[in-house]
Amino acid sequence: MPTIPELQEYPSYWSTALITSVFIACLSSIQYGYHMSELNAPEHLIKQDLLLSDSQIGLITSIFSIGGLISSSFASEISVSYGLRVGFITTSIFYILGSFIEAAAYSYTTMLAGRFFSGVGGGFAIVFVPLYANEVSPVATRGLLGSMTQVSVNIGILATQLLALRWSDEQNWRLLLWVGVLNGLLALVLSAFMLEESPKWLSMTAHDKVAALAGLCRLRDRDTRTCEREIESWEKERVHSEDRTSETGSKQRISLATYLTQSSYRNSRLIATLTMIGQQFAGINSVIFYGVRILKDSFPEWSVTLNCLISVLNVVITSVASTFLDRAGRKPMLLLSLSLMTFSLLGLSFGILHGESTATLLSIFTYVGSFAIGCGPIPFLIVSEVSQPEVKDIAQSWATDCNWVSVFIIGSLFPVLNRWIGGYTYLIFAVVCILFGGFTLNFIPETKGKDNYYEVWSGAQRSD
Repeated sequence: MPTIPELQEYPSYWSTALITSVFIACLSSIQYGYHMSELNAPEHLIKQDLLLSDSQIGLITSIFSIGGLISSSFASEISVSYGLRVGFITTSIFYILGSFIEAAAYSYTTMLAGRFFSGVGGGFAIVFVPLYANEVSPVATRGLLGSMTQVSVNIGILATQLLALRWSDEQNWRLLLWVGVLNGLLALVLSAFMLEESPKWLSMTAHDKVAALAGLCRLRDRDTRTCEREIESWEKERVHSEDRTSETGSKQRISLATYLTQSSYRNSRLIATLTMIGQQFAGINSVIFYGVRILKDSFPEWSVTLNCLISVLNVVITSVASTFLDRAGRKPMLLLSLSLMTFSLLGLSFGILHGESTATLLSIFTYVGSFAIGCGPIPFLIVSEVSQPEVKDIAQSWATDCNWVSVFIIGSLFPVLNRWIGGYTYLIFAVVCILFGGFTLNFIPETKGKDNYYEVWSGAQRSD
């Protein structure tokens, strides 16, 4: 198996094809972030124009998660059977359809349908993007490129907030939704004609070694022999995986039911489930979905602008933090993130309960910033790193299912909790951060610089 390169060799692992392909893939998660927050600023205008009640606008917001949950459940079927390029094309089609219906909607049911189809696209994206980044990235840059999922989600959120500064009025709010159509069309064209198929999928699933080698040479910008050695390492991993799978008595493709019940997948299953639940129950979407509403109580004239500044902070810090994931490691960054989030949530609770607007604003900024350095990108990145090769697609789908369910629960319950107990809601989120930190400290292995599942768990107790 090839030696893992040192971090100072980064420049030799960049190529035009790699940068272009990861960028095209990330257009799908930019759209995800865009749709997540597109209703934040113009919510009152949509209610007024479509004559909606609070419960109807709540369902329009949360049905995005239902669409995502449904699509993420069978996303692995597409990526395994047809490859990730087809997956990204499918994602773009649903984004275009959903955005078009939303922008043209003049009724509650039509807007509901548009948000549902946009959610289907989001569900595909949040499975395919981290999986693709993991499969095309060299080991030494996997943390950096894997974190681009969260960076691009934050860019999408920021794009919505910036456009809302100009278009969040009675005449122009629909333009925010039409932008989703343009983004989808761009991603569709680029995915169809410029995106490199995953060489790992071509080699290990499609068994097209010629195409895999050609694609890998373009992505690595290296000679054929070097790329052949990398493909050989994949083949060794595949043989190891097949030998282990055959011990269960079947060489058939593993189902979700098998993944959820077989003890050999316990490590992957626990991390996939609890990191995604922990990420969302730490409360980040209380700010993403309802940031303008939270800030309006303290800063009624500046709530949209401040929410935009929060999004700018999120993008900047996530981008900077991504460069440290391959240096400091995933586990230390996640623990640091959760610790800072806990203190920020305590400050936010204090600020809201005591009417301290400055404390509220500063706590929101530090909370979003601390989320961005670890709790945001790492759960998406780490799932495929801690999973056996034969279940990476299924693990990513399952993790995304857990994420979507958690998004739906938080999006639906936060307004109720906020109305009942106000600032005490954030103390619940703080407790979740503490529990998540304990799980991280005691169970999650460090994956930095590890080439595959067997290296990741070689120093820890494996369930297989």
